[in-house]
Amino acid sequence: MEADFARILVEATLASSTAVLIVCVLRKPLRRIAGAQSAYWLWLLVPATALAVFLPAPSYNNPLLVSPLPGFAGEALSNAVETISAGPSDSYVTLALAIWLLGALLMSAVWRARHRAFVRTLGNLPSGEDGVLRSEAVVAPMVIGVLRARIVVPRDFEIRYTPEERQLMLAHERAHLERGDTLIYGAAAAWLCVFWFNPLMYWALGRLRFDQDLACDALVVSRSGAGRRRYADALLRVQMPIDSAWCKPVGCHWKSSHPLKERIVMLKYSSPGRIRRASGVAIAVALAVSGICAVTFASPPSPESTAKLITIDAQDMDTRDVLKMIADKSGQNFLVSDEVRGKITVHLKDIPWTKALNTVVLSQGLVTKQSGDITLIDVAH
Repeated sequence: MEADFARILVEATLASSTAVLIVCVLRKPLRRIAGAQSAYWLWLLVPATALAVFLPAPSYNNPLLVSPLPGFAGEALSNAVETISAGPSDSYVTLALAIWLLGALLMSAVWRARHRAFVRTLGNLPSGEDGVLRSEAVVAPMVIGVLRARIVVPRDFEIRYTPEERQLMLAHERAHLERGDTLIYGAAAAWLCVFWFNPLMYWALGRLRFDQDLACDALVVSRSGAGRRRYADALLRVQMPIDSAWCKPVGCHWKSSHPLKERIVMLKYSSPGRIRRASGVAIAVALAVSGICAVTFASPPSPESTAKLITIDAQDMDTRDVLKMIADKSGQNFLVSDEVRGKITVHLKDIPWTKALNTVVLSQGLVTKQSGDITLIDVAH
């Protein structure tokens, strides 16, 4: 079971990493052509391709079925999976999974601790008549939380900023709430905890947050009718020191974790029409669907899906003889250690030979190791 889980983790990592690279290439051109919202939708490709790993693979017995990822991509995926499945020892796979699980738990604890520590620094949070929380510890509006996200503004919000600036800032934060950006960012933070070992995911998390801000900027400008120059002035007025995106608490912030210049430059472009925006979203969704299909068809079949079906009927038979029977029926090469002893009763009908072998090996406390096309079977030490 450890090898199967490791195989899935490797496939999901390769699939999601490829998706992040595709988003990296397409997000800026698509943003210029179809708007910031379309570029934001592109991120749907990442979870779609990773979750596609769990979909049932198509039949590989059909000679007309060809993987849509030819060449090095499909070969790299196959080689990586074979490395996991035919590793030097099951103990290495178990150790690797233990390290992965420990890292995921530690990353989750760090996220939770940082968020709680940040919320504590906000101090007392009285609520105004508009339902917006006030804090002396912030100088710019922000949204904190995931399931019960709330807007927090400075205690002197009405004094610090002009009425027009306050209106634009609150519209931006309410756009985050309306679009469910806190839930999406919370899911992305959980995603990073799972794939903590992948450097690309740290970069992707920061860019996802940035694309959220750009999409909200475009939405506020189009709704409010405020001049782009006024909105840019508001951005400059409240810009705070830049922190790394993954160290921030879960939520959405008026300040950007990327150069403010990029957000202001985007305000110079006119908003695309409805047709262009709809086309951009359609392209993003089509890419996500294509990614699902590509991963589903490119993923190598599991050993059991292509293994020959055999029937074993043995009553109180020597384990070595049962293993020889499996080898004969499957056409595989087994090398059985002299230490393998004992008797076993097995009644298995029309199951993959790999499953029959695993059943015998587990029941007798044995281990297997692959060496080329030879399966070595020995007593667990």
